[in-house]
Amino acid sequence: MLAVFRPLKDRAVQIVWSGLCTSTIGEDLFRVASVWLAVEVAGNMAGLVTGVQYVAMLIAGLFGAVVFDRWRPDRAMIGSRAWSAAFALLPVIGFYVSGLSITLLILSSVGLAALRMVFSPALQSTIPTLVPNREEQQAINGLFDATYRIARLVGPVVAALLHLFLPVIHFLTATAIGFIVSGYALYVARDRLISGGLGDPVRVAPGWRGAWEALTAGFKLMLREKRIGTILVTNAILNGPWMVALSLAIALIITEYRPTFMGFGDLAAYALVMGAYGVGDVTGNIIAGSVRLRRPYSTMFLGYVVMGTGFSLLAIAVWVLPPEVLLPAMMFGALMAGLGGPFFFVPMITRMQTVFHGHDIARVFRLRLVIMAGAMLVSSLVATWFFDQLGAVATQLGCGLVILAIGIAGHVYYRRAETREEAGAAIPPLED
Repeated sequence: MLAVFRPLKDRAVQIVWSGLCTSTIGEDLFRVASVWLAVEVAGNMAGLVTGVQYVAMLIAGLFGAVVFDRWRPDRAMIGSRAWSAAFALLPVIGFYVSGLSITLLILSSVGLAALRMVFSPALQSTIPTLVPNREEQQAINGLFDATYRIARLVGPVVAALLHLFLPVIHFLTATAIGFIVSGYALYVARDRLISGGLGDPVRVAPGWRGAWEALTAGFKLMLREKRIGTILVTNAILNGPWMVALSLAIALIITEYRPTFMGFGDLAAYALVMGAYGVGDVTGNIIAGSVRLRRPYSTMFLGYVVMGTGFSLLAIAVWVLPPEVLLPAMMFGALMAGLGGPFFFVPMITRMQTVFHGHDIARVFRLRLVIMAGAMLVSSLVATWFFDQLGAVATQLGCGLVILAIGIAGHVYYRRAETREEAGAAIPPLED
């Protein structure tokens, strides 16, 4: 058995993972359905449904900590699943009461995005209690992360199948059911989730002093552990160009150049490229979760080298290859880009869970999500200008080169640092 699947021998892990599977597939159904319904209801205003999610994550992550830090992680996760189900059902109720509106879809999207800032940090803080062994932590991080990546891959397929016999509005009902199942799974495994002291409440000072401490706790923790703090911030910021390259530029390139291969074109061509990325993503995740890296920091940045190279090759292929082979070449570039990502993310999360402990894990991870949301919001706005001025292909190449350059610089720096540490030399400036 691959190491990434070994944690499933533990019944508590099985239960939590099963619930995670249902909720992640449900969230992907919501993503597909909400955009589709928004286009039907509001046309060009549909972009608001996606854009407001980043704003909601920023606000909830920055100012919600004063509330979230007082909650036990099991209660935070179970409660967020219940409220997520309610927000997912909001447009369904509105559909039957007064008719579907863009306002209801925006409220639902905002609610779900804000609740991710409750659920995800709490989940990260409980993983060391589920799997105390450090080697197994990398495996379970790979397993849980693969769940999100597989859902991203199979979600559109599930949506296509459900569309054959279920109205799109009830994709949101299916999403709510997934959240309820996930919450029940967490309730069953709650005793394991609060072992190791996580059941104790966080002591927060009263009044404005407590609010300020909650707001700045993540920053202080990252400043205290500079190496992992720098890596977490780097990952969060690079989610901006990653999102532009994967979610926006590829769709525009296919729309403009219309690559075809063996009869596949238009939306099918886009699905093939995104599917290739998903295959690389899941494959890289299984490998990264199964192997123990001798030099984790420098190897992590090699993942960005591979990702940036894949995105860059995809763009270059559009300029230099004939139309009849363009689609396979784009699929290869996407496959390569997807393969690199998990080699950074899985070791990064594992290291975060060993450097920080208990509720501090949730605080640091929440700050990472805040920075990530800000980076994606800014990148989506800036990308519009680049698309107008330079075109989709040049923007795609630029995003790939930025990721590639950061990957090379990080690999060179940390390779030297790890070599010095192995030789017993002085510790470099960015050190845990």
